[in-house]
Amino acid sequence: MTTALDRPQDLPPIPSTAAAPPTATSVLLADGHHLFRSGLSALLDREPDLSVSSEACDADSAVAQAAAGRPDLAVVDLDVPGAGGLRTAELIRSLSPRTAVLLLGAAPRADEVQRAYADGVHGMLRKDVRPERLISTVRELAAGRRVFDPELVLVAIRPGPGTPTRRELAVLRLVAAGSTIGEVASQLSLSPGTVRNYVSSAIARTGARNRCDAIRIARENDWL
Repeated sequence: MTTALDRPQDLPPIPSTAAAPPTATSVLLADGHHLFRSGLSALLDREPDLSVSSEACDADSAVAQAAAGRPDLAVVDLDVPGAGGLRTAELIRSLSPRTAVLLLGAAPRADEVQRAYADGVHGMLRKDVRPERLISTVRELAAGRRVFDPELVLVAIRPGPGTPTRRELAVLRLVAAGSTIGEVASQLSLSPGTVRNYVSSAIARTGARNRCDAIRIARENDWL
């Protein structure tokens, strides 16, 4: 006689212990150079854990696509046409806070590196970075870390020109306007010798070659 224990039972399926395949990191590329952008897209798409979800040729398109697609990562050219990379990064992060931003620059200036870091940009590399380094950086940013090229960090912290005093700037401003040493002395109630001393100290303080170079440096730093 067959008992209940001998009869086949409808048993529930055994749950699989295999892990679900990981979701690929979605990447937005923003660069005005089609050839570079296409090459970068092909490079990243070869990786099983990375997927280029959209491409943009200018800042406006990049911001719009980031807002619509909310990618995990945006790789943005520092000189992307339109608002530029720094402003684009700011807009992307405001519209899609979960999107990490990696800036690529041909030759980033110290002030650009400083601003990027202060604004919370997740990473910055030179555009001539080796492919394997770029891919590893993308993965690090996707994992929540920040990565800045060490050479760019050195550029950012390297001492720049010293700021002239208010009196030195007053003298430089008048000289830049075309006044002679005698005219500057008259306008500021100083002796010509004192005016020359101020010019010399301004040159030394800014690391300039001469008074014209000191005026150029002062203008570039918005001191005049």
